Amino acid sequence: MEQNNKKSFAKWLEILQQESWQLELLISGFAIFLLASAYDPLVQLNYDLRLLTMGGSYYGALFLPLQIAVGTWYVLIINLILHVLLRGLWISTIGLRYVSDEIDFDGLKFSPKFDKFLRRKIVSFDNYIERLESLCSIVFGFTFLIIFILISIGFYVMGIILISLAINAVQDYYSSGWLGLLIPILLIYIIGGIIYFFDFMTLGWFKRNKSLSKIYYPIYRFYNFVTLSFIYRPIYYNLIDNRYGKKVVLFLIPYLFIFALFTSMRVEPHGYLPGRRTMQSINNNFYDDTWDRSEFLGEASIGSRYVKNAYIELFLPYFGRSDDEVISEICPDLLPAKKGVFIFNTDFKERLTMDADEALACHAKRFEILVNDSVVTDLKYRFYQHPERKNIGLLTVLDVDYLDRGEYEIKINALQKKRQDGKDTIVMQHNKTIPFWKE
Repeated sequence: MEQNNKKSFAKWLEILQQESWQLELLISGFAIFLLASAYDPLVQLNYDLRLLTMGGSYYGALFLPLQIAVGTWYVLIINLILHVLLRGLWISTIGLRYVSDEIDFDGLKFSPKFDKFLRRKIVSFDNYIERLESLCSIVFGFTFLIIFILISIGFYVMGIILISLAINAVQDYYSSGWLGLLIPILLIYIIGGIIYFFDFMTLGWFKRNKSLSKIYYPIYRFYNFVTLSFIYRPIYYNLIDNRYGKKVVLFLIPYLFIFALFTSMRVEPHGYLPGRRTMQSINNNFYDDTWDRSEFLGEASIGSRYVKNAYIELFLPYFGRSDDEVISEICPDLLPAKKGVFIFNTDFKERLTMDADEALACHAKRFEILVNDSVVTDLKYRFYQHPERKNIGLLTVLDVDYLDRGEYEIKINALQKKRQDGKDTIVMQHNKTIPFWKE
């Protein structure tokens, strides 16, 4: 009975394997549609995460899963489009095979040189269809293999980050004796990961070496768990025991290199355009009405470059990652309203104890605003959350009714923490210049 069930299951798998191309095309087409619609939310997620990381360096670890998601998006969209094209080519060859059967080289009447060359290279049209079908299936499987490899790399790097955070915590709060333990652990972890990756890319070199395999076995088991590679292990070994699949896996490193090169490449057709031209350029991101909504802004902005009335709204963003150090120096008596990374309901009363007027006055001390070279005095600041940029900061309104029609500049100086002569000091430095035109 059990043997009959195994035969039935094997027969069902064989039938499913023959018809798998339909499932592949269905999944590829549906996935391409979803990926195309997921681009804008992914860009928005990148913007929100960058905004979050400006609040504190500890949020930077969230960039790792985002980069994995972006890499997965690119791999899927490129490979699945390639898979659909190859499957389309395969289907077209089957249709052509039904019409014209095998290639009739005798009827083509090529010269002996070309006839001999083409007969040797093409061999059989049926063989060409079979190889094309194998290539399509391997590309489909290879696509998801790359995705899981990216996830594995992410888990490996996360381990490095966690050990590094532990080292930083030990340096800040504990004795240096712990460093003698954690630093070697970090080095061993990194070296072990390199060995594991080398074995992966060489299709099991350490596993085939009888003398080294016993030493490598615990390393393999550890990183097999850390990287979750046991999830896609059957796919990997099923690929490398196939002649075409082995070539595809060996193509992984040049594939990733070409992929990284392609995504980072840009064309610069203007030979006489200098690379450093910030001070000589006007940036659309200076103004809310011309700002590219997908680009993250960490600097001040005004509503428009053209001032049609006598008032200019100037927004000054607040980023805790850099500004908190300045605030703690210039206002040592001002206690922070939030401690730690997260806020819970139990913290609500504690946050209410902070005086808003005192906090606003402290934030305002960080800035010095000039129109051209004249300092603007008696500015009134208010806390403000930008409705589109989502930044929290200060908003002030400049009255420029006294200015004549023409071009002017708003110069923003801000207190910043700098290291000078081996010491951290707070200095007022030029932060940004925003040109505007009064009509």
